[in-house]
Amino acid sequence: MSEAWAQISDILAKTTGPGTYKVWIKPLEAEQSPGGLTVLAPNSFVASWVKDRLADDIADAAAQVLGSRPSIEIKVRRREKRVKTTVIEQPLLQTASVQAPTPAFAMAGAPSAPNSAPQYSAPAREHEGPVSAQRIITQNIPEAFTELAQRGQQAQQRRARLASPAQQPQHVAPQHMQQMGLPNLTPAAPKTFDYHNWRFCFDDFVVGPCNRLAFAAASGMCNNQLMTNQLFLNSAPGLGKTHLLQAIGAQIATTSNRSNVRVGYATAEEFTRQLILAIRAKEVERFKAQYRENLDVLLLEDVHFLQGRQVAQDEMLATLIALENRGCKIVMSSSFLPRELKDIDGHLTSRLNAGFLATIDTPDFDTRRRIVTSKASLHQVVLPGEVSEYLADNLRDDVRQIESCIKNLVLKARLLGENITMDLAADILQNYTTSNNVSHFSLQKIVRFICESFDLTYEQLSSKTRKRSVVMARNTAFFLARRYTDLGLKQIGSQFNRRHSTVLKGITNVEREISLQTPLGRQLDTVVERIKTF
Repeated sequence: MSEAWAQISDILAKTTGPGTYKVWIKPLEAEQSPGGLTVLAPNSFVASWVKDRLADDIADAAAQVLGSRPSIEIKVRRREKRVKTTVIEQPLLQTASVQAPTPAFAMAGAPSAPNSAPQYSAPAREHEGPVSAQRIITQNIPEAFTELAQRGQQAQQRRARLASPAQQPQHVAPQHMQQMGLPNLTPAAPKTFDYHNWRFCFDDFVVGPCNRLAFAAASGMCNNQLMTNQLFLNSAPGLGKTHLLQAIGAQIATTSNRSNVRVGYATAEEFTRQLILAIRAKEVERFKAQYRENLDVLLLEDVHFLQGRQVAQDEMLATLIALENRGCKIVMSSSFLPRELKDIDGHLTSRLNAGFLATIDTPDFDTRRRIVTSKASLHQVVLPGEVSEYLADNLRDDVRQIESCIKNLVLKARLLGENITMDLAADILQNYTTSNNVSHFSLQKIVRFICESFDLTYEQLSSKTRKRSVVMARNTAFFLARRYTDLGLKQIGSQFNRRHSTVLKGITNVEREISLQTPLGRQLDTVVERIKTF
């Protein structure tokens, strides 16, 4: 059947066009069924789209290959079963006197607890799927059994000692603490780092007119010159918000006059997920203490994720108030200003506006050229002047894109054993969105691209329908318009008969799917990348 489907795919590539084929036909597989053909899609979104628009085309193409027109059934492809992994669990029961559970995060630069109690070892067993942080994946099976036997002997010796009444502990652990080998359902705390683990610092941040204010504000948070304990950073994706947040964490962790300064780092999505886990595990009070009482500095990214999540907003508001009352430092970032956020509690919006607001703009040519030079130096490479200027002139809107381009340029030159030249740079640059591409991305062109990619009309795109395929197409149009035009949210929404709060929500949903690399996210990422060649 694989050969027949390959022939059917070739026919569909010619009849549907290269864009539709690459996005919708290529990810499909097929298997023959009695009297028909079963087409397997990677996810339900693709399956629904293909069933509505391409089922007849597939049947016609199959008729040319199979000799008769088969019935077409479109299903979602089953995922492969996960391979079993032998694991050794580290149990939850402690043999010494019962102590309060240790927080899931450690203080930056703080030493580990000196008198941690010994633990029983649970037997090895088979598990499927992801393994928790309390389990050790066994790579060498013979060594695992040897270690397991040794631990078994030690456990027997401990049980023999405990059998003596004189040595029995006076306090017995509660029943729920005596469960051995159970998964740890305690929600994770905000990530806290020793200063060696921060990825960015102020020294490698390239300062220019576009980001000088944000850089000064971030530096001021570390040396107490900002005259406020709260900072809100705003910029389009890829312009340095994460770099500055991590630089603040690294600077405070290394220069604070406190040896045990506690710096918490999380995204708003992680905050929300941890809160949900805490509610399910009935550990809400512990979660509150982790954020409100056990932190000196909170670094929170992507605040716009809280839109429409009322419970998370209430908890975040209470957390900000508690940290402010304790005199803690708070740094937040978002792709949108607080006034642009919708479905946000008014009190929380007021809190977000309470500190210093700093916006990072698109870098100018000189700043981009210095960024290119700086990023190349990280790979121990000095780019020719004409190559640096060429890249700086064509990559204007996203520093992450500059980083990726330089990494690929250096890697290709080393793999081929060639010098970095203008021809090599031009070849690499074809894979990226350049200024020449962006200058032609009007909203009208984006709408035409979306209509062609999703096989819709403009009337359908701007209609009131809530059909999933149309909503995702509309959200993708919002995302591209925000990225490649200078239009505001209200102007974008007016083109589709939508309020700007709907535009904002749609952009956030697309960003989330792409960043998480879900099946739908990968599909949308493919569509977004295709606009470069449209």
